[in-house]
Amino acid sequence: MDQRRSTRIVIQLVSRLVATAIVCTAIGVAILFSAPAAAQTPQPTRPDTACRLCHADSTTTMTLPSGDVLRAGVDLGVLEQSVHGAGAAAPVYCSDCHRPRQRYQYPHGENPAENIGQFEAEIAQNCEQCHTSSLLHNPGHLQAQDKTNLPNCVDCHGGHEVAPAAAMIADPVGACQQCHMEFEDQKIGDVHAELVGNFGAGQSCQTCHASTPQSEDAKCQTCHSLLSSELALASGETVSLHVDPLDIVHSVHGERVFDGIQYTTLRCTDCHREQGIWGFPHQEIDTETRRELTIAMQQVCQECHSEIYERNADGIHARHIAEGELQAATCADCHGNHAIHDPDNPRERISQTCGNCHSTINEQYAMSVHGAALLGEDNPDVPVCTDCHGVHNIPDPTTAAFRLSSPAMCGTCHANAEMMNKYGISTDVFNTYVADFHGTTVTLFEHASPDERTNMAVCYDCHGIHNILPATDENSQIIKANLLATCQQCHPDATENFPDAWTSHYTPSLEHYPIVYLVNLFYAIVIPLTVGGFLLFIATDIFRRIRERFQGGGQKTDHGEVKDEQ
Repeated sequence: MDQRRSTRIVIQLVSRLVATAIVCTAIGVAILFSAPAAAQTPQPTRPDTACRLCHADSTTTMTLPSGDVLRAGVDLGVLEQSVHGAGAAAPVYCSDCHRPRQRYQYPHGENPAENIGQFEAEIAQNCEQCHTSSLLHNPGHLQAQDKTNLPNCVDCHGGHEVAPAAAMIADPVGACQQCHMEFEDQKIGDVHAELVGNFGAGQSCQTCHASTPQSEDAKCQTCHSLLSSELALASGETVSLHVDPLDIVHSVHGERVFDGIQYTTLRCTDCHREQGIWGFPHQEIDTETRRELTIAMQQVCQECHSEIYERNADGIHARHIAEGELQAATCADCHGNHAIHDPDNPRERISQTCGNCHSTINEQYAMSVHGAALLGEDNPDVPVCTDCHGVHNIPDPTTAAFRLSSPAMCGTCHANAEMMNKYGISTDVFNTYVADFHGTTVTLFEHASPDERTNMAVCYDCHGIHNILPATDENSQIIKANLLATCQQCHPDATENFPDAWTSHYTPSLEHYPIVYLVNLFYAIVIPLTVGGFLLFIATDIFRRIRERFQGGGQKTDHGEVKDEQ
């Protein structure tokens, strides 16, 4: 029993060992044969495998009829690093770009391209199978006037080494300069080089050469806002080419409402209208000096301000220019060119504008009673240059007509009772002048012979012209200490008591010149009484004679007396 039992146990152990061995052997075989099976699983075949195998090591070249050389070799490493390589969203094969396939099958068909440009253009057409048409996407070239030589996809993006668009976006200027580094016209090249050098944030070649239509005004603003150079004239003088578009926006030519009318911002082409002259590239400037250029630009203002332009033509400035005195003021001298502001806001701007040329006079005016009130107190009532001299049709102040009309000019303010009352100034200042010998004579001359000179004193002969001081100022020409010298300008033989005859524009009263007042009062009473007495005596005598004539009954004696008949 023990022997059988032992035998059975041995058999069971051997069976288990054999079974284990079989299982392990099966697993081992399975593992052994499974690895080669996986390694030998066929991979998907690329449709351009043959292209890649052939062209990867090729040194073959082909010469086109133009002499351009096409190289058959392709660097697969460069291709894999491009946007069409391993990182592409979908596989891109050689036959996707090199079409039609029939021509690119081996042996390749004859290439019809005459030059490398035609070859690349054919390839570029195939890009549109996946990408936007070049008619819709060609940055900076869609608005080109010459459509015969536009760049294609390959010209900008390259062939096998196509870089991500982000790389071109990061350096848009460099992308354009791959082709546009040289220009036939050196001046155009210089302008572009300066613009590129002055590009700000977000600016590139497409700032001007956009894919969407850009107005001529926008082109002007973009270009001249970036230019910082100066134009050299034949005289050696220079003119700045920089224009800040905001100067126009914030000027009187910006958007505003005037007299109830809404105006939009003036465009560059509204003034510089002739594209033949002002279009880019600009014509050569034929004026030799900066001054001649400024004078010539007056014609631009005439387009809109024709009435003012005509009035200006009658003024002294335009007449001087016509006579060859080119330093006389033009529109731009007074108003500026692009940054034109309200000429009288603030009001002191008027004197400052005139002072650009008439600096000495402006200094005198600033120290005068009028100028001090304007510049120091911002007084709106005191006269400025244009109140006395006019605005555009400025007359010659040296003529007899201007001299004779000057008292009326001063009277515009000094005869205005409402204005004078604000400052405690009597309008008698004007009235007494008109009533005296000087004023009466000047008034007669003004009406009878306005162009004939007279030596009668007018307001500015005594008070000064631009340097008028208060009557109480120690330097005033009419203060008593200085009055004799003032009178001697016209009356050289005047003695020390000569000015005493002047009543200082006061109407005589008990307060001012009482003796003169009393004498005037005496004559005002005596003369009417005397004349009235004479008139009464004559009237009564006439009455008596008429009565006697109509009563009759008497006879006349030899002496004409009537004798009573009884």
